[in-house]
Amino acid sequence: MKNHVFAAMACLFLAACGSGGETKVAKLEVIPLGAAFDNQTELKASDCFRKIRYVALETTDSCLVGQGAYTVVLNDWIVVTSGRDRCQLFDKKTGRFIRSIGHVGEDPEGYSNVHGGWQNPYIGKLSFPGWKNKIVVYGADGKFDHIWTPPIPAGQFPAMSAFDYLDADVIAGYYSATDSLPARIALFRGDETVRVESLLTEQEGDRAITPNDIASISVLKDGGDGMMILKYKDNKSAAYSLGNSCFWHAGNDLYFRRSYNDTIYQVSAEKGLQPVRVLDLGTHDWPYNERFEDKKEAIYPTKFMENEDVILFRFMTNVYNDKQKTYNALYRKADGTVRVCLFDDKITDDMNGFLPLQPVSVSASGEFSAILPSEEVVSWFEDNAGETDIPAGVAALKKIGEEDNPVVVIME
Repeated sequence: MKNHVFAAMACLFLAACGSGGETKVAKLEVIPLGAAFDNQTELKASDCFRKIRYVALETTDSCLVGQGAYTVVLNDWIVVTSGRDRCQLFDKKTGRFIRSIGHVGEDPEGYSNVHGGWQNPYIGKLSFPGWKNKIVVYGADGKFDHIWTPPIPAGQFPAMSAFDYLDADVIAGYYSATDSLPARIALFRGDETVRVESLLTEQEGDRAITPNDIASISVLKDGGDGMMILKYKDNKSAAYSLGNSCFWHAGNDLYFRRSYNDTIYQVSAEKGLQPVRVLDLGTHDWPYNERFEDKKEAIYPTKFMENEDVILFRFMTNVYNDKQKTYNALYRKADGTVRVCLFDDKITDDMNGFLPLQPVSVSASGEFSAILPSEEVVSWFEDNAGETDIPAGVAALKKIGEEDNPVVVIME
């Protein structure tokens, strides 16, 4: 049965009922992640998905996918980014290569890299990080569209900002707290600032720092967009999520969660931030005012992927020490079930008996995506040469060669 709690003061709303003016209290859905972490179990495809489809990407000299490939479904296309400078569009049904999108460069139409942007299904456009905090926008037709400059500039490092689409016209932006300003969510329509809402806390944000304050900087893989770890000379540490993983979509809804906060909000142009869920971390909580401390076994969520049935998300523990681990977690909306397993164990494919799955994205229409490297596909068929009862969708991949482009897995 789903768990619910009464929200705290920030989550209350008033509704007049009849002449008595009765007060109603909103209930927030609770995800008991801490308890699931203490009772880890295997994650299976049948727990998460209803169907799985494999798309072998076309391989020619003009459309080779590079290292570190990432994929997401955008309407009728599969978007694949790889390396620092490659963004390619493939047909979602056939895997046929369609075109490359944009390029890295310091010319007027160039972007800085292919990571940390977003794809807007309402208008079929792709946004990339540009230079000097600008956003470079291309259409799915491969044509340069425009450069967008956020009306509110980001603060001085280590203050962070992140952006994502809300609808066809509005972009949502998150600005982390500084020593003079609270964390904020802002909504923009082009150059117009539609709404700004502060995320008030009792604690101050991070002060601006200089290179003289830093002992070391490292970037970790966290199952999401990555994480930057700063080690200060005063023996404190700080974690900063890269990219825009604080935002995610489910259908037409945009959700938001910031680090060291257990509340998940829905973002709305009309209502601002509406709390909808709470992560119950149990004894693995990491409070904001302890963010510089080495909290062993504290849970640090890094990525959320949601459709109408489930939320798949990632988190890390022991972020500041050499025992760092990343985990997959599943939340089933229908029955409130939460399951946790090690990230490296992936999701067992008990539906097709094929290679384990590691979703990296989900589209607004609810299609999860994963990448299967061609060499792993080839090895699987070599290891299962005597198998005769192989599903047709898997058997079709037997033609894949080790030098071919990867296979994209689409899960619903």
